[in-house]
Amino acid sequence: MGLKEELIKFRTKFNENIEDVSKKTPINLDDKVDEFIDWYFNNMVKGKYTDIGEYNFPRKMRDLIEKIAVWYELRYPSYEINKLMPGSGQEQINVNDVMFRNNPYVNELLDENTDTKELDWDEFYNTNVFIKSLPWEERCYFSNPIYNDVVYLNPNSRTAHLHLTKNGFVEMAEDVTGYTYYEIKDEELTGLNVRDVVKLFHEKGIELPNNNELDNVIESADNWIYQKEGILDCAMYRIIERGGNRFGPRRAFLFAKEFGRNIDIPMMYAVDRSDPGLRLFINEYIKAGGSKDLECYVGYFSRTSKKEKVDTISVQDLILTQNNDAATFYTPEEDDLHKKFINSIASQVDSDVVKQEEVKKIRLERKLERSRNRRQ
Repeated sequence: MGLKEELIKFRTKFNENIEDVSKKTPINLDDKVDEFIDWYFNNMVKGKYTDIGEYNFPRKMRDLIEKIAVWYELRYPSYEINKLMPGSGQEQINVNDVMFRNNPYVNELLDENTDTKELDWDEFYNTNVFIKSLPWEERCYFSNPIYNDVVYLNPNSRTAHLHLTKNGFVEMAEDVTGYTYYEIKDEELTGLNVRDVVKLFHEKGIELPNNNELDNVIESADNWIYQKEGILDCAMYRIIERGGNRFGPRRAFLFAKEFGRNIDIPMMYAVDRSDPGLRLFINEYIKAGGSKDLECYVGYFSRTSKKEKVDTISVQDLILTQNNDAATFYTPEEDDLHKKFINSIASQVDSDVVKQEEVKKIRLERKLERSRNRRQ
């Protein structure tokens, strides 16, 4: 049975058993945002501000997440997303024309031949510019954690302590030698990251008190990093929800690649079997390192309630069953790859045939040589 027949057989079997596909209650993305806001309140706000601050900071965090999602929509409008990864009819509009070439302000201020009109909007409104345009109270969330300049091993005694750089490296240690009874000397710690200092204490079997400031500054830094990662993840969730079944996952996929988020998440929420560009999107996901074993929700945006269960399907099954369009099963890129593969095999076969002929020729020559030697 050939590859085509196997594929038809698989698709027929799949369609017959579609009702047997396991159903799951999908993870609601807005709930994930709520979970992060709760974590943010409990770990970064509660007990550290006034009642007014405790009420307002979670609201401001939610606003920042929404602002990031809106910025990415402005940077990549739906019609531009559709050009990068088609999913519906093309709209005859170009964001570069809108922002630069046909912008009355630009036309009045600058000469029509200026290079400014050759700018790309997505590069112009880039991440660095966006972050710098934020007010400090929002911009600070994108900075790295800053460590205390002095931390005490035992705050109750206030003797042995470390002087840290803002990045958490030991500039100088004082009285650690005596504190550890010469197990660890002050000079040994210079240049180490505070995490490596704690690791060294554990290796030497030296216990630090429960309220030591080394663990505290590490926990604080970890929380700050988790906060930054959570903001970006939640922005991606909102990009998916705000953009709907086609533009949302595609735009979020670009966001995930740019900010190092998990590209599986946009793919999980992208399956609309009527989407004419779904197979193209799958190919982009696979080329970016995605997994064919990933289970995706079918029709997440077609639910009538967030508790409604939906079918799931793996990326591998999508590849085997999702047409490129009404006329073709494979995308042009896939057809080209298939041709290259077949040509490669054919070339290898031809090469093997030539090698076999050469071997036969060598063997024949050896036989003739042995025959001549015997006659002599």
